[in-house]
Parts: sequence; structure tokens; C-alpha cells
Amino acid sequence: MIRDGERLTRHRMVGHAATSGEWLLPVDSAESSSSRRAVYVRAFVEETRTRSELVGYAAGFELDGAVTVPISRCEQVPCSSPGPRRSAAMTYVPSTRQILLHGGLSETGELLDDLWAWNGLWWQRLETSQAPSARAQHGLAFDPASENVLLFGGLGTQGELGDTWLLDVASVAWKRALVASPGARRDFGLAQSQVGSTRGLMLFGGQDESAEVLGETWLWNGLHWLPGPSSPCPLRALLPSTMPRCRTGATLLPWQQGQETILVGGWLGPQPSMSLEADDSLWRWDGSSWLLAPLYRPPYVLSRYRHVAAPLLSSTGFQGALVGFGDDSTGLRQDSYLLSAADGTFQPLWSDAPSPRAESASAFDAEREEVVIFGGRTATGLSAETLTFSTSVGYQRHGQ
Repeated sequence: MIRDGERLTRHRMVGHAATSGEWLLPVDSAESSSSRRAVYVRAFVEETRTRSELVGYAAGFELDGAVTVPISRCEQVPCSSPGPRRSAAMTYVPSTRQILLHGGLSETGELLDDLWAWNGLWWQRLETSQAPSARAQHGLAFDPASENVLLFGGLGTQGELGDTWLLDVASVAWKRALVASPGARRDFGLAQSQVGSTRGLMLFGGQDESAEVLGETWLWNGLHWLPGPSSPCPLRALLPSTMPRCRTGATLLPWQQGQETILVGGWLGPQPSMSLEADDSLWRWDGSSWLLAPLYRPPYVLSRYRHVAAPLLSSTGFQGALVGFGDDSTGLRQDSYLLSAADGTFQPLWSDAPSPRAESASAFDAEREEVVIFGGRTATGLSAETLTFSTSVGYQRHGQ
């Protein structure tokens, strides 16, 4: 992958001598007008029934028609990897061009509080002094208003949490925000959104310490949480509907280049319930109110919870989202789809599909124009697999 300002190009090499050393990649200097350039190389080598990955990175180079990239096997520090987990939280940070992963639940049932960074090629654990307590099913999102990463809520060792933390990405330092926050909850949606006339974050739904499923909307403006409209949580949908019903395990996604936010999937409340009830509608938030999204919405796509959903943009012109995996009334799901912002249709992705899974962390990596998926619950246990998906390459597996 060659990043040149806003332009990303991918070059596929098959049968190349992929051994430790250096590769010479073509760079078109005539088309370049940017001072920000980087090259990311991923190579997969088959050796006597084993498959290994080679990676390479170069940045800050002058364009002279080619760039030399050192290639190595990333098998030791700083190229360690997060352990198997489910219900972790993930977000992309524009200033560092990295994905951050926090917390989750381990194979032994231990709640985790570790922080990891993915640079497109490998993971590196980040050490912090003061930090939020261990948790899972929480929210993590980059806040464009404060340019910090916000962490909220989740399931802790003593139950549901309602604390708000901000991470200074430059110093990698956490600070608790001493502000009035939404009530303690877990398994909610959190994403970038319009908050009045400014960009901020929004939160919807979740489940509180009484196992009640929630339908509250909360908005973060960079300094404070502000209450938005709240659903009355009826046993059956109100007609006509003016608000999304209460739900847990749903996902919020930035839409229309951040001008709107859409709500995908979830297990509808009130709870407790012995069977899954899903919403076959897509809802959108326009900065002040909820509206039904004018998009085709097949029930088999949306009837899921604790699924993967992330926005997906590319310099080739695609705008939309990846939606897939998760749980439904029959168990784990393997299917995934591309939702196009251009015509509102869902395109199934059958080729080279990863194994069924739920409770995976996911986020869109804007630097490399791909969705990153980590871990989750599979039919055989918890995963420590890193997946990437792009419209040009499809799914790729990295690490374990």
C-alpha cells in the first residue's frame, strides 16, 4: 500500500521473493503533490505447511521513482499481539494514524484493562500510568471536538460502569472527566456524530445494572454529556415510529461523511426476554432528531446483535459500511455485507469469509482504507485473530 496524501494505491505481488531483506516498489512521482507519504508492505509466505507474515514500512522519503522498504518478520517486541478476548473496544485516531484497542474479557473470564495500538502492520502494547479499570462491553471513540479518545461505561468487576475517561493521544495519558455522565450501562452504541453545529459523539441504548434495556440518546460535545431524546421502550413498536426502540448490542456508524449517524441491529427491549426480537429498520440521527433511513433493509442483514459494523470509504470512490457476523436467534453468524451509501443496497460478501464470530471489536482505518476486526467469540473459543477488510482485497488474516 502506498499512501500519498489523500491517495492510497495498492500493488499486488504474487510469487515475489518474499524473504527478509528489501523490496523496491514503484512510486509515481509525477502524480504526487503531497508531503505525507508512507508505504506499508504485507507478505504471506508458505513454508512446509506453515504460513508466516512479513511486514515492511517506510515513510518520509523523497520521490525519485522508487522507494526501498526494509522487510522483516515481526515476531517479537514491539510486535507482540493482544491475547484472545471478546467485547473489547476499538477506535481509529487520525493524528497517529493508528487503531486503539482497549480491554475486553479473556478466555478465563478475566476483565482486561490493557491498551494496544495497530499501525496497519503489527500491534504494540501502550503503557499508561493512571488508567480506567478493567472492563468489557464499553465504548471507545475518537472525539473530534476535544481531539482526545473518549472511553465510557461497560461491565466492570463490580457490575455496570458509568465513568467517562479521556485519553490524550500525544502523551498516552488517561484522565477521568469529572462531569455528569449517562447512567451506568454496558453493550451500547457509541460513534462520532453531529452535536448541534459541531462534531462530537453520541451514545444510544445499552443495558443497566438491573438488566433493563435502554433507549436513551446522549450527546458528547467535547466537554459535557447532554441528554437527547429517549424512547418510551414499549413492548411493541409504536406506529408510526418516531424513535428507535430500546436495544442492547447495537452499533452506531458515522454516515454521509459524518453529517449523520445510523443505528444498526441490536436486541430489542424490554428485557428479560427468552427470544431475540430485532429491528428490520435502519435509523439515522441528523444532529437533532431520529428519522427512519431511506435505505433498503433486508431483515436477514439487520437481525443481529454484538456484530461487526464499521464505516468504509476508499479513494476509489466507495462510500458505505461493512456489516456482518454477530449473534442472532440461531447462534453465531458468518455472513457479512457491504452497505452502499450511493444506492442504499447490501452486497453479500461470500468469498473467503472468516469463521462465524460475535463480540469482535471493529473500526475503520482511514490511513489504510480498511476495516480492522479483532478477536471475538467463535465456535471453538475466543479469538486473537486480526482481520482486515478492504473493497479491493477483501478479507485478510494477520497474526494468530
